[in-house]
Amino acid sequence: MTIKKITPVLFFFLLMTLLHTGLRAQTQSWSLQDCIDYAMLHNIEIRQQQLNEKASKYDVQQGYANILPTLNAEGTQGFNFGRSVDPFTNEFSTERIMRQDARAGSSMVIFSGFQNINYLRYNMLRNTAMRYDTERTQNDVTLNIAAAYMQILYNEDLLETARQQVELIKSQLERTRSLFQGGTLPRGSVLEIEARLAEEELNLINAENNLRLSYLELMQMLDLDPAMEFSVVRPEVAVEETYMMHDAAHVYEKALQTEPTVQSAQTRILFVERQLAIERGRMSPSLFLEGSLFTGYSEASMQPAYRQELGPVQIGYLQDETPVFTDGYRTMMQRKPYSDQIRDNFSQSVSLRLRIPIFNRWEVRTRIQHAKIDLERARNNFELSQNNLNKIIQQAHADAQAAYQRYQATTKSLDAFSESFHYTRQRFELGMVSSVEFNESQTRLARAEREVLQAKYDYVFKTKIMEFYMGQGFQL
Repeated sequence: MTIKKITPVLFFFLLMTLLHTGLRAQTQSWSLQDCIDYAMLHNIEIRQQQLNEKASKYDVQQGYANILPTLNAEGTQGFNFGRSVDPFTNEFSTERIMRQDARAGSSMVIFSGFQNINYLRYNMLRNTAMRYDTERTQNDVTLNIAAAYMQILYNEDLLETARQQVELIKSQLERTRSLFQGGTLPRGSVLEIEARLAEEELNLINAENNLRLSYLELMQMLDLDPAMEFSVVRPEVAVEETYMMHDAAHVYEKALQTEPTVQSAQTRILFVERQLAIERGRMSPSLFLEGSLFTGYSEASMQPAYRQELGPVQIGYLQDETPVFTDGYRTMMQRKPYSDQIRDNFSQSVSLRLRIPIFNRWEVRTRIQHAKIDLERARNNFELSQNNLNKIIQQAHADAQAAYQRYQATTKSLDAFSESFHYTRQRFELGMVSSVEFNESQTRLARAEREVLQAKYDYVFKTKIMEFYMGQGFQL
C-alpha cells in the first residue's frame, strides 16, 4: 500500500475542514439536558463523590474476604556468634553458625461474636449510603445548572424586551420630531423622548451585561473555557398550572421515596446499628482454628560420614596388670545435607485457640458507648433530613402558588398598561397630553413587561422543582 503525497491544496482543504468541524462543535447550542449530562461526567464534586463510592465498594469486597482464612509464609536466615544453643541440634556452640528456617501458617475465625458478618453488612450499607450521597450531589448540581439555565432564558427575554423598548422609543422619537417640526408639539417633548431613549439604551446595555454574566456563570459551573463560543437552546417555556394537581403533602410523600438525602440518612441508621453490633461482638469469646508448617537448616547439624581405623588401642589392665587392647576407630562427621535437614526438620501443627476477653481497660465498653451516641446522631440526622425536606417542599409549593398568582396579576396589569399606553400614545400625538405623561405611561408598560417575565420564570422554575422532588427530573 502506497501513501500519496499531500499537496498544499489538499492540506489546506483538510485544515479548513477540521477548523470548520471544531468551530461548529464549539458553536453548537446546548440544551438543558446537554448541560446536565456534561456536568454528570466532568463536575469535580461529583467525581470526588464517585471516588468515595468506589472506595466503599472495595470495603465491601474486604468484608467478604474477612470470612476467608489467612495464609502467610515467611523465611529467616541468620548467623549465631559466640556461645548459643542451636535450635535444631539443641547443642551449645561457640562457633559462627548459619541457620535458615521457613514456616507457613493459616488461621481461620470460627466464631468471634459475628463481627465479620456485621462488618460485611456495615460496609454494604455504607456503600449504599455513599451511592445516595452521589445522587444527592448530582441533584444539587442539576438544580444549580437548571437555575443558571433558566436565568439565561430570563435574561434573553429581558434583553429582547429592552431592544423592543429601544426600537419603540426610537420610532416615537422620529414621530415626535416630525410633530415638533410641524408645530404640533413643543421642543421640550422631543427632549423628554430623547432622555427616555437614553434611559432605555442604558437598560439595554445592562440587560446585555446581565446576559453575558449569566452565560459566564453557567460555563463556570460546567468548567468550560470562557473563551469558547457557547449558546443554549431556547425551549418553549409554557405556564401551566401543573402543581395544582398535587398538594404539598402528596409531593412530600413521593419525595420521601426518591430523595437521596433522606435515603442516605436512613441507611446511615442501619449501618451505624451494624457498627454497634460489631463493638458488642468484641465482648464475646473468639474461637480460632490455626495450623502451621515448619522446617529449617543449620550448619551445626552433623551426621556420621565414615569410620577411621586407629589400630590396637589399650583400654585397661587385667588383675595381673596385663594391658588389654581392642581395635580402635574414630567416627568422622560431616555436615548433614540441606535437603535431608529440610525433610527431617519438617513439622506440622493444628490447634484451636480460644480467646476470652476479661478486662481490657474498658476499651470495648467505651467503643460501645461511642457507637450508641453515633446511632442517636444518625437517628437525629434522619429526622432532621425529613423535616428539612418537608420545609423545602412546603416552601416551594407556597412559592409556586405565590408565583402563579403574581404571574396572573402581572399579566392583567400588563394588558391594562398596554391599552393605557396605546391610548396615551394617541393622545400624545394629538398634543392632548404632555411628554411627561407619555414617558410615565411607557415606563409603567416596560416595568409591567419585566415583572411578567420575572413572574413567569419564577413560577416555571418553582413548578419544575416540585416535579423534580417527585422524581420526574428537571425537564423544560
